Amino acid sequence: MSDTFTVLRDCLVNEFDVPADRVEPGATLASLELDSLALVELSLLVEERIGATVSDIRPGSTLGDLAAHADAVRAAAPAPAASTTLASSAVS
Repeated sequence: MSDTFTVLRDCLVNEFDVPADRVEPGATLASLELDSLALVELSLLVEERIGATVSDIRPGSTLGDLAAHADAVRAAAPAPAASTTLASSAVS
């Protein structure tokens, strides 16, 4: 189980009161009975806690798909500018 999935699971259990035994990679967001407002809130929590913007969350998406998408977004993101600045300063 990925760290991203663990964060998703924790969000769903702690913030949305989804029973932990229902949170598995194959579960869809619809099967967890999350309404459209909850999906928006979940996307904001994912962005805040994981650092990946996942604005295209749909009720039919599985938790495994969502975790994989968030991982892909994070992997494709450019390195933070602060680390580039620090590396450039160290060279000068």
